[in-house]
Formats: sequence, C-alpha cells, structure tokens
Amino acid sequence: MNERIAIIGAGIGGLTLAAALQRTGHRVKIFEKAPKLGEVGSGVGLWSNAIACLNTIGIEETFWKKFGCEVHSAEIAEPGGKVLSRCDVRPLTEKIGHGAYVVHRADLHRALLGKVDPDSISTGLSCTGLNQQKDGKVRLDLSDGLERRFDMVIGCDGLHSAVRASLFGRIHPVYSGQTCYRGVANLNLKERHILREVQGRGIRCAVIPLDDERVYWWAVESAQEGGHHADPSVQRAHLLALFSGWSFGLPEALEATPAESILRNDLYDRPPLKNWSRGAVTLLGDAAHPTTPNLGQGACMAIEDAYTLSHLLTRYEISGHREAFSAYENLRKHRCNRIVSESRRFGWIGGWRSRAAVSLREMILAATPEALVKRSLEKHISWESP
Repeated sequence: MNERIAIIGAGIGGLTLAAALQRTGHRVKIFEKAPKLGEVGSGVGLWSNAIACLNTIGIEETFWKKFGCEVHSAEIAEPGGKVLSRCDVRPLTEKIGHGAYVVHRADLHRALLGKVDPDSISTGLSCTGLNQQKDGKVRLDLSDGLERRFDMVIGCDGLHSAVRASLFGRIHPVYSGQTCYRGVANLNLKERHILREVQGRGIRCAVIPLDDERVYWWAVESAQEGGHHADPSVQRAHLLALFSGWSFGLPEALEATPAESILRNDLYDRPPLKNWSRGAVTLLGDAAHPTTPNLGQGACMAIEDAYTLSHLLTRYEISGHREAFSAYENLRKHRCNRIVSESRRFGWIGGWRSRAAVSLREMILAATPEALVKRSLEKHISWESP
C-alpha cells in the first residue's frame, strides 16, 4: 500500500492508530505539537474493550502484568468509610476475555511508541490549517510554515482540536462545572485491585494503586472555570482542607505528592457532531467526541476508534476512504455519544451538594442490586470489533 496518511497528535489515540495502520502496510506521518514526546504524570484506567484493541497491535499480557494493576472490583463509598455499592468485575472480564487495568500514562505511552516507526513522528509541529484540493489530496499547513500534501488527514489532537476547528469552526467546549486534580504518590496501600470512588457533598475522589510503591489519585470539586491556584503549595493545602478526615487514603496520598506535580484540569465535553468527517479528513477520540472522565472510558473510546478506523481503511483502501469514514461513523457515533451523555449524568449526580440530595444518592446506591450494576458496566466494557 502507498497511502500517505497524516495523523495530528501523538497521544494514546494517535499512536494506537499509527501502530495499527503501520502493521497493515500504510504509510503514516504523525505530527505532535509538543516539543518532545511524553505523557503527564497520572494514571489511566483501561477496561476490557481497550485491552482487546491494544492486544491486536502487540501490547501483550506481559505488559499489563508488569506495569498494570488489575481491577477486580468497583466500588462507590462515602467519606466516613462505608461502601455503598460493590461490583465484582472479574466475572465480566473473564466472560469478555480481557482484564481491566490501571496503568501510569507514561508507561502506556512508551509501550505505544515502541509499536510505531520512530522516523514517522515529527514533534514541535502544530496544525495551523488544512485545505482539501481538487485532486482529492489534503494540503496540511503546519507551524513551521511549510505546506504538505497527504491522501488523508486524521485529527487525533484532543479537546481543543485544530483539525476539528478547521472542519467545523472553533467553538469553546462545554464546561461541566467541575475541575479535576490528579497526581501520583509514593504510597503503599494495603488494598489493591479495587477501583473505588468516594463521593461527598459536591466533591469526590479515588486512590488507586499502580503497584506496591505508587498510587494514582484524582479529586474533583465544583469550581469556577479557569480558577487555578498560582501557588502549587496553596493548591495542595486547599485540597488537604477540602478532603480532611476522608477515608480510603486521599489525605495520605496528597501529603505524599509533591505540590508542583499536582495537575489540575477543568472537565469539559461537547455536544455531538452530526458528522466527524469531511472529504479526506476525519476525527478520532476527544477531537471527535470529548467526554468527561466519570466513566473511565475517554482513553478507551479513542483506542476503540483507532482500531475501528484502521480496520476500515485497510478494508476499503485509499480509493474508498469516503466509504471507510462513513462506516467508521456509523459504527462509532451512537456508542460514543451515549458514553458522553452517561458520563455527564454520572458526574452531575456525583456533584450533588445538599444533604437531602446526597442522602438520596446514597440510599439509591445502597439499594441497587449488584446484578444491575454489572449489566450497566458490561454495556460499557464489552465491545464487538467491526
């Protein structure tokens, strides 16, 4: 095959797509705006649907055993230490045939880079525009001022995608009303293999072991958009006060995390697009369907997108890219839009503040049968490949 495909963005979705396409003989060029490749210092949860896709590009079971903490159960608890809802996920992962893991994003990023031809990656270059030519090619304009032409361009450049803006206009994403802090701490928790969210009044958190020595933690609060603390030590002190006395390890994880390494990101999504593609250009992952992280499916959806699109481009080849893009959207849009909607709703419920609303939420969680929780979870983590 002689296709020349430009991938904008070398995150998890872009690298998964590049690895999958290169395995089937496609010629790919990846452009990343960051001056050097790497990932932020946080964790990422990967459910069975994502593991199944990553296995096809050579991320083998040995990687998960070495770098991942397998999830055996999922829980929701209240700050005083009472578990309100518990679900054993192992029967589901065994049924699907792939486990679920939490890994450090940097470890996953390195593994994906190992599956991609290093000569196909250019860093320090951002997309400044694109133009579809009469001959069907796409002229790609990059920040170095040079023009390049490709058979197709795929935007994997995230929430504020320049490719999306070129296709559909630059529109600010929708702020959820919540902001998320994340970090990795050197801390040995006795409990492992539990994915537990602790929900309070308008705030919630989780502490998840990565291995015997490190944990990944996150904390969410309702906050004004863009209200970042300039001083990292003030930010950490704010979190320590906010979650003081909480069970399940967050105060301890905060104390063990260097203040300057704590990340803060406001949480956004976008209304669904009618189409993700125009001509020889399409979108993938957060560029197409950004979601809040409340269901742990953001990276998983990008990985599913990448697997599906690579399969279809191989099937239809370059002359049939319109058919491939159409099939890609038909296979992906309903599932992704549902995840975005359900994640937004889960975050809204988790952000309830009044005592009456929180009491109602806790009563519902405690009364919900585990079988019902499993059915809902299975809908998210099982997936039929095209």
